Amino acid sequence: MAMIVKEMLQMGQRTLEGAGIYDAKVDAERLLCHMLNLDRGELFMIWSKTMEDSQCNRYFDLIDTRATRIPLQHITGVQQFMGYDFKVDKNVLIPRLDTELLTEAVMDYAGCFKGKITVLDLCCGSGAIGISLAKLCKNMKVVCSDISEEAIRLTKENARTLKANVTIKKGDLFEPFKGRLGNTKFDIIVSNPPYIESEIISTLDEEVRTHEPHLALDGGEDGMDFYRQILKEAPKHLGKGGMLFLEVGHNQGNIIADKLAHMGQYTDIEIRKDYNDFDRVVICKTEVK
Repeated sequence: MAMIVKEMLQMGQRTLEGAGIYDAKVDAERLLCHMLNLDRGELFMIWSKTMEDSQCNRYFDLIDTRATRIPLQHITGVQQFMGYDFKVDKNVLIPRLDTELLTEAVMDYAGCFKGKITVLDLCCGSGAIGISLAKLCKNMKVVCSDISEEAIRLTKENARTLKANVTIKKGDLFEPFKGRLGNTKFDIIVSNPPYIESEIISTLDEEVRTHEPHLALDGGEDGMDFYRQILKEAPKHLGKGGMLFLEVGHNQGNIIADKLAHMGQYTDIEIRKDYNDFDRVVICKTEVK
């Protein structure tokens, strides 16, 4: 049955609300925009247009899929980050708004370095952080790395689509940057590693625990497994006065800051809050000797 766009959206919204979708109205609109290849501003220009039967059926198929709690980004295949559209799928963590704070923190400190800056995006996932930095900061030479073959594939695809000049390496944390003649060194290392406590994962929202990769979520029993490795190895891969930027869980900022202070290899330790006033970014420098 043919329907007016406004009526379709209202019906889609009600269906998503019944499925417990948090922002049902927005998702209903975004799904139609995705189907018609429109932005949200253009959507309101066709508010009173009548959709054909086949279009209605396609739209409600998308609504039914979203109602099963498959993330919107896995349906559309896209998540916007730092103003760019990144391709995402079930094999990588969907970039969050909070992670833009991590990226912006790196940009804030970019002026502290002279000339070309070398940056490592460790545990890069879709490549959102590293590619955004390469696009927004012309003085950065960016390397993205991840242990996941699928993440590497997606990062390469995003770099190609967004025309970003980044180097991409596959490997377990710093392994690709160790050599017989010495370690590869960077001015900046930035990372959003897995940091959720293993036992907490089963309590996360259904969309996260069921549809996002546990490889990108599970930080071990206390959520600190990756941080311990990164804090230990990072000084070997940072030049003098190099900087480390980490996204952290809401209750991990002070724990990580204390570890950094006790190691004696880091200075100028800073914790930044997110939009909800939770710990989100830890920043520090390697001690200049």
